[in-house]
Amino acid sequence: MRKIIFALLAAALSMSLSAQEPDLETITKTRANKADSLTAMMAKVYATQAAMNHPTAEARATLLKAFEETLNLDNQDEDFKEGNALANEYYKISQDMKNRSGIVLNRKAYTQALLERYNDTTVTMSTNDEARAINVEARHLIEGLTALHKDSAAAIAQADLINIKTDSLSRNMGRFFGLQLQSANKKKGRSESQVARLFEGFNNAIGIDENNKPLVDGHMLGNDFIGLHQNIKKQLGLNIKKEIFDNAIKEVLNDAKVPTIDDFNDLNAKTNAYFKETQTYAKENSPEALAQKGLGKKYIENLLATDASYTKTQSGLVYKMITPGKGKKFEANDKIKVMYKGTHVDGKTFDESKQPITFAPSQVVPGFREALLMMSPGAKMIAVLPQDLAYGARGAGKDIKPFETLIFEIETIGLDTDEKAKAEGKASPAGAKKTALKAQPADSKKTAVKAQPAKKSSAKKASSKKVAGKKSASKRKK
Repeated sequence: MRKIIFALLAAALSMSLSAQEPDLETITKTRANKADSLTAMMAKVYATQAAMNHPTAEARATLLKAFEETLNLDNQDEDFKEGNALANEYYKISQDMKNRSGIVLNRKAYTQALLERYNDTTVTMSTNDEARAINVEARHLIEGLTALHKDSAAAIAQADLINIKTDSLSRNMGRFFGLQLQSANKKKGRSESQVARLFEGFNNAIGIDENNKPLVDGHMLGNDFIGLHQNIKKQLGLNIKKEIFDNAIKEVLNDAKVPTIDDFNDLNAKTNAYFKETQTYAKENSPEALAQKGLGKKYIENLLATDASYTKTQSGLVYKMITPGKGKKFEANDKIKVMYKGTHVDGKTFDESKQPITFAPSQVVPGFREALLMMSPGAKMIAVLPQDLAYGARGAGKDIKPFETLIFEIETIGLDTDEKAKAEGKASPAGAKKTALKAQPADSKKTAVKAQPAKKSSAKKASSKKVAGKKSASKRKK
């Protein structure tokens, strides 16, 4: 009777645990819901800033019309959209220059220089060197123009010089983007027809009335969705929906209320927080992550089922002590001479020490640390580290993928009595390929929308937000 009760309890526990594990369908729906919520929140941040900058009904109507026109470019091919985005990049730079330094760029000079540089195949200087030279020239021109604009009397007296310098700066920036476009097209291997479509997209957006700010802002707002979609897809593996973005923009801009800077800052902070949450969930539940977690789980389950010499600790570490060693167990800050070999669950080696390496348990990832603290001098162990006791979501370099379960063969030779090593509190990896054991700091996460302090003006303008770029590379050392 007791056996039956225990069997029923075990079955109930098993059902309970499996019920807690969301299935693929649930994860897919949750990812989609988070993407939809994030899209609406981001759109409202963009729209709130636009509403602050354009408080009148007439200006908002112009902005919304231009926004809709540009948003529908999402139906165009990628080359056309990239050309459109290139033109919108000019408008962003132009507005920023005007707001910061009073510099009014010459669009015609910019466009002409972009096309000339793009078509120039005689340049022998390396791309990086040429880009650096252009940037140095631009910096000097901006500094000179800013100084002239600071003194209104001098600006009036030297209007011709300002025009000359402004034209030079416009051509300088055009050359830079022409260079970047030429390099990008070579890397992507665009055909002549694709290049032609790109310039169609560019010409479609570069010819609007630059002095009509609601019109320009509307085009840029629509173009923001295209860039946003690409970035969120790349960063989170999520698809954001055009109709959700569109509806959220209209909801804010069709409201007669003019938002305050406090409204903007509050919404922006909430959006940043939600982006971080979504970023974590998306990464931990991506198809690649789920596949790696599944491989590790299956490996450990099979190991425990087929080899009774393995033990599973409360933390989830699975190990087999081959040789127990002699003496007392190591402590967290001991400097230990270790030989090890690290392999993936498929048996392939990713790291191996060729001679003893000295480090402390406190310096390595949690699973390796736990293994060392169970060992004495002369011990040998095979330790299987589930992903959460190894490198988790970070992975390590090119060899260890995020959420990967790792296997280590560990041999402890003994305490390192080298006084120099003790004084330094560490030792070099003497012959190891990469010392893939080193503990790593948590990932730094960039947020989706980055607010900048709003400028005080009659329209109470808030400055631009930017979608986060690539995540910073994980550091191997603590």
